[in-house]
Amino acid sequence: MSDERPKRGRPRSRASRDAILGTVRRRLLADGYQRLTMEAVAEEAGVSKATIYRWWTTKGELVLEAAEAEISIGPVPETGDPRSDVEATIDQVIDTFSRPLASIVIFAAITTGGDDPVMARSFRDRYVHPWRASGAAALGRALPDGGESGVQFLLDVIFGTVFQRLLVLREPNTHGLTERLLAVVLPAVDASH
Repeated sequence: MSDERPKRGRPRSRASRDAILGTVRRRLLADGYQRLTMEAVAEEAGVSKATIYRWWTTKGELVLEAAEAEISIGPVPETGDPRSDVEATIDQVIDTFSRPLASIVIFAAITTGGDDPVMARSFRDRYVHPWRASGAAALGRALPDGGESGVQFLLDVIFGTVFQRLLVLREPNTHGLTERLLAVVLPAVDASH
């Protein structure tokens, strides 16, 4: 038996939804996460605050949806070359964390987790776990005998380094970062072959 109850409230207007999400993206880039308010978004988007809260229960949910295209990482393609797969994994993480909107949202999702547990959980489930699954698949191909804990540790090294460099220290120069991370990760890959 399917649950085909009618949905309550008016259906989302595509134009209003697009205006809200576009406004959120602009306001995040201009003002950052902390200064983003639902009132300002509603005013600029030309909708009521009630409309926003009808569609998104928290500011964090709204921000994650607005930034989805910027913070999503697809699967690492399987090239048949373990080094290329690991390099692609690192490059994807650096590219994603380097995007201005993504860096604002990722940092906010991590640092406001105690204040907005819905955002923190949604961020982990929708983005962090897929990022790690994609990276683990690539590293697993490169480290068939590395074991799950070895793969997870190398993911921690990659993600932790990129997070620290780009989001905590705000060091925008990523020139050579992939090669430096490969120099750390590849000895483990080379040892397994």
